[in-house]
Amino acid sequence: MSTFKEYAKKAKNRLKSGFWEQAKKDIDTEKEIAATNGLNARKVGEEQHRRLQRQIYDYDGFCEEQEFYKRVEAILDSDEIISNPIMRLADKEYMETLSPVDRQTYVTKIAAKYRQAVERYRQLRS
Repeated sequence: MSTFKEYAKKAKNRLKSGFWEQAKKDIDTEKEIAATNGLNARKVGEEQHRRLQRQIYDYDGFCEEQEFYKRVEAILDSDEIISNPIMRLADKEYMETLSPVDRQTYVTKIAAKYRQAVERYRQLRS
């Protein structure tokens, strides 16, 4: 199946499943919550729009990001003290195949993603 047909099929499924109605409700809810908490509702709406764009146009990347966030959330919600959360999030099998320089680059990227996820976690919890 061609890429164009795949995109069309996904778009049709989004329409049939009520994806856009639910997205609109989610955006409105987030804006209301932001307004009651004194946050900028426009920025919250823009963040939701960016998240929707990633979900639609980069679905695999979006799913990976959501999975990574869930793992970070599990680490932060756990009662145990974790001394090195970045190595817990890293793919050890993949790291074994990398050179030392590439391994350091990989760990740095994981650390940056971890910082972003922690920031997101704290924003959602506050």
